[in-house]
Amino acid sequence: MSLRLGFLGTGAMGLSHVQLVRDEFPRVQITAVCDTHAPNLARAIEAVPNAKAFEDPTSLVNADIDAVIISTPGFNHADWAEKFLAAGKHVFAEKPVMTTRDGVRRMLATAEKHRDRVVAINHELRYSKYFQTIKDLIAAGEVGEVQLVWCKEFRGPFLKKVGDWIQDARYSGGCLVDKNCHHFDLMNWWVGSKPRRVCGFGGNDVVRVVNNAHEVIDHASVSFEYSNGVRGGLLLSMFSPKTGEDLQMGVIGDRGMLETKMAKDEIWQWKRDSATSEPVVHHVPGRKIGWGAHHGMVEAHEAFFRAVERGERPLTDVRDCADGTLLAIAAEEAIQSGSVVEV
Repeated sequence: MSLRLGFLGTGAMGLSHVQLVRDEFPRVQITAVCDTHAPNLARAIEAVPNAKAFEDPTSLVNADIDAVIISTPGFNHADWAEKFLAAGKHVFAEKPVMTTRDGVRRMLATAEKHRDRVVAINHELRYSKYFQTIKDLIAAGEVGEVQLVWCKEFRGPFLKKVGDWIQDARYSGGCLVDKNCHHFDLMNWWVGSKPRRVCGFGGNDVVRVVNNAHEVIDHASVSFEYSNGVRGGLLLSMFSPKTGEDLQMGVIGDRGMLETKMAKDEIWQWKRDSATSEPVVHHVPGRKIGWGAHHGMVEAHEAFFRAVERGERPLTDVRDCADGTLLAIAAEEAIQSGSVVEV
């Protein structure tokens, strides 16, 4: 019997999930789609006309499905995860885990209560061959003892959302929470330690959309430290000119350094004891598919379906991803308070 799957939220990201499952996973039956915004729901129905369509999420909770993909704004992930898990469904939720510390704790407690169900977070970058190669090179000792990790993302503003919820920190948790939790999660994974404390500076000086006191920041400089002593940094701009692939990430250890060259599908590696200044180039092509052409999307869905079918624990279990969201939440708090914040 094929897995019966439902979708809660069919905006840009949710519709991308629908289309990806439709095109890549014939063994999965898309049973139902749900969105409270009629235009989004209409696009989903067009993509999967044989699926049942619901405007009321409660109807989807009670529908004949085995699992759900939740692509709603981050502030209500725990609410819907609790309802679907209580109804016996497996849950694949978009990042972030939640938008507040209490919300993350709720999601963790809910997943623990329903250990017979799979609860995965869509930190798809962990599943990509590209970023896994960095993890493997670190594990193989290619940079020695890791000392520093970093991320630099200079990009344009968020795309339009229904009600501009992503620009309002009450619903998105803030720019760092909604978006950069991806990068914090990767760096946590590479370092293999829990983030301990963070400080940061940032503000909103260029991109104004909702024009209220809760407008998300549009630039930031964040520094953080792990329990094992490794340090990290993140630089963000949301008003940069279009210059191609702007995400840069890297790792420095006592024996070398790794740096992403994503536009080329390459990872550059320098060794401290090398006789040449030229890097070792690792060419790692990957499938970048769906809205935003994200690395690891196909692999993340396959991992979730396999976890449901075989009873496996996914790589992005809530327990594994909570720290990335908590670091992002603490970074937002540090920027607002102007102080060092314990994660």
